[in-house]
Amino acid sequence: MEPILLTYLLTALGVWIYRSIRSLSELAQAPALRIPSGNIRKGSVTVLIPARNEEKNIAACVRPFLSQLRESDEIIVINNGSTDRTEAILKDLGAEEIKGSGTFFGTKKDSSDGPFLGYLNTPETPEGWTGKNYALHLGKDYAKGDWLLFTDADTRHEPGSVDAAIAFSETNSLDLLTLLPRCLAHGFWENLIQPCAMGYMGLWFPVRKINDPESKVYFGNGQYLLLRHSHYRKLGCHHAVKEAFLEDFALMRKTKETGAKGICAFGMNLYGTRMYDSFETLWRGWRRIYLHAFEQNPADLLRCVLSTFLFSVLPFAILPFCFGNSLAGILATGLAFIIWITAFKTHTIVKANPVSALFHPLAAAVFTLILADALKMAALKHPTHWR
Repeated sequence: MEPILLTYLLTALGVWIYRSIRSLSELAQAPALRIPSGNIRKGSVTVLIPARNEEKNIAACVRPFLSQLRESDEIIVINNGSTDRTEAILKDLGAEEIKGSGTFFGTKKDSSDGPFLGYLNTPETPEGWTGKNYALHLGKDYAKGDWLLFTDADTRHEPGSVDAAIAFSETNSLDLLTLLPRCLAHGFWENLIQPCAMGYMGLWFPVRKINDPESKVYFGNGQYLLLRHSHYRKLGCHHAVKEAFLEDFALMRKTKETGAKGICAFGMNLYGTRMYDSFETLWRGWRRIYLHAFEQNPADLLRCVLSTFLFSVLPFAILPFCFGNSLAGILATGLAFIIWITAFKTHTIVKANPVSALFHPLAAAVFTLILADALKMAALKHPTHWR
């Protein structure tokens, strides 16, 4: 039994040393946007925000755009069948309801009044569409900006963030820019799961490969997806990805396939997101994300389950039993230390509460169960829903 234990510990230690070295390399190479960017953007922008029952979020999402956008810019909220106060809050913010068939751009007030703010009420989502994609499909018909920024209602944007992102994209001749957010979490479960799930996404979808036009790895974050308007039209808009539950991944894949330039960058200084506000929504949300990130492939999801369990959960489960053997105890302690240091670094990167990194063993265990649930859904071909 002892040789098996030592072999396992040496293997796990090697895996985590490799991960740590690779992560440091990734950090050194990954683009990171900051405010101020040092550049001034040239193009106009239309911000498109799908919203379904977002009375808790919509005002906090929209207000930062109102204070930083120019008079030539637009904010269009697509109210996707909300039954709460989302529409009333938009009206309180001064939003104008958009009606018509794609030709209405709002009544432009004096330029000193800032960007146009409008909202669109959508009909029922038709067969063959996800709700979010259909909402954005309808909203895009009213967009005039040179750039289109697709973002979610649960995001919080810093002053100057739009200028920084567009200036960066223009300077680097990008067609698509997707940004990783800082983690906004409240309560035990959010602080536990969010950084862990975000960290593993970075492990399995490394920025270096995403940004390599020769690599088949692709990733997009729908919380911040900035596209050149002309490029978006060439891709076929959201109609081309209407059935995709991760339309962000699909748009990045199409961008790479067409030879256009799309990259992923760190945007933690530009915006943050509180993705889920309960344990139930955390579980369902990350299950859906990983299920479709790996294209509902049971084999890929099984590898993720085994990887997380063997290298993030099991080391802590066997740690108390290793101290009877001096070599095993040293290896197990070193392994646990490296895992904790890596978890702490992940929390720092996404600007999460670093104290929650101490509970990484529990986070990894819960995350393994979420992945296992996604594996079950893939194996049994269970349907998923946007909400």
